[in-house]
Amino acid sequence: MQIETDYLVVGSGASGVAFADSLLAETDDVEVLLVDRRARPGGHWRDAYPFVQLHTPSTYYGVSSTPLGNDRIIETGRNRGFYEQAGKDEICDYFERVVEASPARFLGGHEHLGVDGDEHAVRDLRTDEVHTIRVRKRVVDATVLESSIPATHQPSFTVDPAAAFGPVNDLPDVVDRYERFAVIGAGKTSVDACLWLLDQDVDPERIRWVRPRDMWFNDRAALQPLDQVAEIMAGLSLDTEAAAQATSLADLFQRLEASGRMLRLDPDVEPTMFRATMISRAEQADLMTIEDVVRLGRLLAVEADRLVLEQGEVPNRPEVFHVDCSAIGLRAAPPVPTFGPGTITIQQVRQASPTFNAALIGWIEAHRDDDEQRNRLTPTHPYPSTIEDWPRLMSTTWATEMVWGGEPDLSAWVAGTRLNLLRGLPQHLGEPRAQEALKRFMQHVGPAIERLDAGLPAR
Repeated sequence: MQIETDYLVVGSGASGVAFADSLLAETDDVEVLLVDRRARPGGHWRDAYPFVQLHTPSTYYGVSSTPLGNDRIIETGRNRGFYEQAGKDEICDYFERVVEASPARFLGGHEHLGVDGDEHAVRDLRTDEVHTIRVRKRVVDATVLESSIPATHQPSFTVDPAAAFGPVNDLPDVVDRYERFAVIGAGKTSVDACLWLLDQDVDPERIRWVRPRDMWFNDRAALQPLDQVAEIMAGLSLDTEAAAQATSLADLFQRLEASGRMLRLDPDVEPTMFRATMISRAEQADLMTIEDVVRLGRLLAVEADRLVLEQGEVPNRPEVFHVDCSAIGLRAAPPVPTFGPGTITIQQVRQASPTFNAALIGWIEAHRDDDEQRNRLTPTHPYPSTIEDWPRLMSTTWATEMVWGGEPDLSAWVAGTRLNLLRGLPQHLGEPRAQEALKRFMQHVGPAIERLDAGLPAR
């Protein structure tokens, strides 16, 4: 069987669906086909642990055409006063509804095998039958930054069969069967696992946290949209001020912490990791009650009586369940031009905004005529992993947003899309807090970009 389409989007996760949604909204008579090895749309969310939530507000996640959630303010818990964060079931249902309502066709349960000229081969994972898809315009790779998650990844360390071990997905099934827990990992998933265990009344003394690195976190309070959007602008202004005045990378992060922009879990440990993950101060306080933290580098082996790490080992117990949270998350793939001959590669443009970036790329494909111009508007950079990545991440984002400012139609789309975390700012510019923040941002952003690009010093 041969199928024809204008655009073949490989991957129906958040980015693939957001791209298709934006492209179809901005073009007439264009055919889009979404292909995914999973039977239903939603990407890695389909395999995520049951208690996972967005770490960003639902307000600016998903696709441009369709709201996620109701912009509700959370009334109880650690994130009280902030905008709602959707969970796994709500997110999976959302993407399924979006794809069902979309003019795009969806071919689930099919693996993309490769390309020969303008023809692409896909294999039906149920029957092994291979089909050919002729692509008239472009193939869109929405998998290059695909998340690695505990349920489907292969751990980098060995596990003794005598040790109780499983992905974070298993926690709800085992929490009542084990006396102690060892959470392995340092990123968002390990944070979620620890907070969930605390919510199940597991005493902090029963939790060991194996952290190969400590991480800097963004403060959730400073990334709230709509009626709280002035705080986002205030935070960005503090970022530019710190970058414009810092004398070194260490001094930069000290300034960011002193201004409230960055949080850490141990005041005596200097973090080396940055993944643009956010937590609230209430979450920070609860996480800091876990005192059994193992910092001996990467884990090499889980054995029944010991954990073997790069810099030593610690004793282990048979009654411990080892919670694997070590998957890397969003892949830090080497950047390539977004637009190439017959191809589009969905990548990071604005920092830490995956669905905004995908929708932006779809809009630019529809409204710009040549790839040189398109790539000028979408310079790419990998997802951050270390503190050394922060300067490149922020300077590229700020410089790119300045370029967008010179394109009136693009600026109008950015201002209007629900995926823009600053969407509500114009309605709040009369507030002194917003006015002061915008003034500080404009004062410092130019010097900040210049100094970050130069590696800081020289003031």
